[in-house]
Amino acid sequence: MTAQTSKVVLSLDAKEVDLLKDGVNFKKNPSDGKCYIIYKSVGSFKACKNQCKHQGGVFIKDIEDLDGRTVKCTKHNWKLNVSSMKYVNPPDSFQQDELEVETLDDGGMQLVELSPIDPWLIDPREPVAIQPGEVK
Repeated sequence: MTAQTSKVVLSLDAKEVDLLKDGVNFKKNPSDGKCYIIYKSVGSFKACKNQCKHQGGVFIKDIEDLDGRTVKCTKHNWKLNVSSMKYVNPPDSFQQDELEVETLDDGGMQLVELSPIDPWLIDPREPVAIQPGEVK
């Protein structure tokens, strides 16, 4: 099985975390210029790269979004509900890959990219029948 690696792609200090508003927040990593989306809701966070899975376009705030959860791709107008990480236009198409959100003891936050995201899908084993008495 392939080993999973992790890489911190964005770090925010406590002050930057406090400044995040409820709903969609766009943040750029000053060292490499890559952008990320952080969704805040009642003190919990979800995050992803600011890159559409369809053809790699960047997301912008969707002006048609009334509930503050949707972003729109600049290439083909695909829409992503960041609170669920599911694409809503077109419906049932993709699920956006999430970044792990680590809250630090000092109130800061790190966004961590896991690679591969689901290592068990890379080299899956053949299912084996469970033998009687094997599981208790």
